Amino acid sequence: MIHGWAANGRIFDPLRRELPPAWRISAPDLPGHGGRAAPESFDIAAAAAEIADGLHRPAYLLGWSLGSLVALHIAARYPDKVNALILCAGFARFTAAEGYPEGVSPALLRKMTVLFEQDYPKHMRQFLELQLLHNDNRRAIIDSILPDLLRDGTPQGIASALAAAEAADARAWLPEIRCPVLLIYGNKDSVTPMRMGEYLLRHLPDARLQIADKAAHAPFLSHTAEFARWVQDFIANGN
Repeated sequence: MIHGWAANGRIFDPLRRELPPAWRISAPDLPGHGGRAAPESFDIAAAAAEIADGLHRPAYLLGWSLGSLVALHIAARYPDKVNALILCAGFARFTAAEGYPEGVSPALLRKMTVLFEQDYPKHMRQFLELQLLHNDNRRAIIDSILPDLLRDGTPQGIASALAAAEAADARAWLPEIRCPVLLIYGNKDSVTPMRMGEYLLRHLPDARLQIADKAAHAPFLSHTAEFARWVQDFIANGN
């Protein structure tokens, strides 16, 4: 499980509790996130190589948001390490460009960078509240995961990680990724809208799209039981 920008591996704790206990699951912190020191610049390829190096057998990779870029890198560069991909709120390119209207303006995340650096606990709570807006148990969910998310303080690498996400472009590799891919998106996501998933669906050779109704950018938190079922079905049915 590869987390997204400004979070850490503990964001997946509610999902892990819904998955089979026999599964061997790891959720490492990316450089500059959690308690890890920030590199001079966040290098998506280096983060992918580090994770791939720790995979001693082919794995199922779940990448969320920024983590989806890392997962795509691993699948493209180290295909023997990957059984299949599960990309949640993923993207091949984040920013809009000529021939790629699916992208968005990075203005929102740039604003969030400033806010997170000023008061990470306050604004991470607000971010989670937005993701769980339609979930009646949002307070309990947030209270259960927020202490661990905040345990190591403000991530030191969020500015460089955002710059890396803005610059990254995985579109050219998509046809080379032959493994099965499950794409999961919330239909209320304004950070990585569903059109980004539809782009991946059109350009990945073996992909399918699952929509989480009334979910925003983190459906594995707002729709945890459904999300876990989709993942288990995807793996159990031979992808």
